Amino acid sequence: MKAGVATAPKLEFTGERIVPGKTAESLFREHEERYVFAAQYVSGKDVLDVACGTGIGTSLLRGAGARKVWGIDIDPDTIAFARSNYKDCEFVQGEATALCLPDSSVDVVVSFETLEHVKNQQEFLVECCRILKPGGVLICSTPNRGISRWSAGNPFHVREMHPVEFRDLLGSVFASVELFAQKNRAYLLYVARTLTLRALERLRLKSSFKRLLGVGASANAFRAEFVNDTSALSRSIDPYCSSFLRQPTFLIAVAHKEPK
Repeated sequence: MKAGVATAPKLEFTGERIVPGKTAESLFREHEERYVFAAQYVSGKDVLDVACGTGIGTSLLRGAGARKVWGIDIDPDTIAFARSNYKDCEFVQGEATALCLPDSSVDVVVSFETLEHVKNQQEFLVECCRILKPGGVLICSTPNRGISRWSAGNPFHVREMHPVEFRDLLGSVFASVELFAQKNRAYLLYVARTLTLRALERLRLKSSFKRLLGVGASANAFRAEFVNDTSALSRSIDPYCSSFLRQPTFLIAVAHKEPK
């Protein structure tokens, strides 16, 4: 290595950040779909990606026509990785509740799977609103508690929300909120399957049952890049429709700041 030239850290996948080449296809695609959805709002805009992680989604927003894109994340190694791999964007280490941009300085704030990690969620949303220009847009996502409550709890999540809670929280800060659903599930079938697999796991029969059904028969695929043809990806994200029998795995909000 030449003197004075830093190398990007080799990141391991912990489950909390997407690491290109080390994240299972299903999880990688979920994040990809969210950024493709956000891309329709960024053409010609100044954009901030909060909790940007490795920067792969931040770079997608720049490639979608954003005028300028910043990425911010609390982890220094992750920021070093992003700076080394995605030179079309600017990356900075920082806190989500103390964003290092002036008031009314960006058109769009994107923040996926961040809100549930924040202790003071309203403070975070107020900070996002502060840096948005009048009429600016926040696009954020969070797990739907109606689905996630049936899975093992995530120790990194401070508070997960049901759709009404999510909408009301955003509505307390922003002038208008549109809610979208990602990865809808047949609720009763999902609960029954989850409880069955949990019981089989206690009996140490889960692996045998999944092999019988052909689930997990092939090894997980891994990708290091988002796909070039993104035309079909956002089709898994639809306007939210309240229904007990059909519930989204993730909620996505498009919240608008009051125009002056």
